[in-house]
This record gives sequence, structure tokens and C-alpha cells, in this order.
Amino acid sequence: MGESSLLLFNFLLYGDKFMWISVDDVINFTGLKPKHLNLEKDDTTGLNNIVSDWINQSQDLINMYTNRNYTDDNVRDAIRNICLRLTSNMVTLAIQKRDNPIIKVNDWTIQGLSSDIFTDDLKDDLKPFVKDSSTEPDSIGVLAITGRDE
Repeated sequence: MGESSLLLFNFLLYGDKFMWISVDDVINFTGLKPKHLNLEKDDTTGLNNIVSDWINQSQDLINMYTNRNYTDDNVRDAIRNICLRLTSNMVTLAIQKRDNPIIKVNDWTIQGLSSDIFTDDLKDDLKPFVKDSSTEPDSIGVLAITGRDE
């Protein structure tokens, strides 16, 4: 399946939400397999659905953080890279929480696994793309009432 076919497949499969990266990008980057998420060995559909949800969640987090609404036309490669890394953090967290949700700090202290997936390095990489919405004028609608019947 070519890249354009894959992008079209992602677009059609998940409605009007365009995916900046593909499920295969995440799987290849992380080495994720169905068994890592307690799915049947050959359950690629289930794996694809889970990863697609995570991609969409990553995109939403990035859009909210940058005060933008990226579409297929204006997603830069740097944003795609950040989305891939953020989604891979979700993969890592899911596997770690399943395998060992408690961390032993020392002989007397244990703690739960942190759920911080939107790490400072990702936020730093997004800084050039953050849109300051406080400097944009709000649109104001004007309605003129003349009192004439026409």
C-alpha cells in the first residue's frame, strides 16, 4: 500500500479526522505487537484501532497546546515527529502500567507510575509552533437596524 493510499485509508477509516502519522509509523517506531497490549497474537485490527485512538489523542493534545487546529494541508514534519514521539510515550505508558504499575524507589518507599506522557522535551519542541491567542483580535459581528420595511 503506497503512502498516499495509506493516508487516504486512515482518513476514510477514522471519519473526518485526518491522521498526521500512520499506525504503521507508530508500530515501526515502537516495535509494538498485539501481545504487548494483551491482544490475541493476530489481532492487528484491535491493535490498529488502539493505536489510531492514541494518534488522535496525541493530535488533540498538540492542537490544544499550540492553540491551533492543524489539518492535512498545514502539518509540518516537525509536528508529525512530535506526534509520533507523544504517541510512542502513550504506548510505553500502557505497557509499563500493565506490566508493573508500582515502582519501588527505595526500601521504604513505593510509588505509582507517572502518567506524564506530554514531556518537557516535547513541549520545548512545540514552542515555535505555539500561537499566542491573546494577541489576536476577537471577531465582532455588527448588525445595523434601520427601522425601514423593505
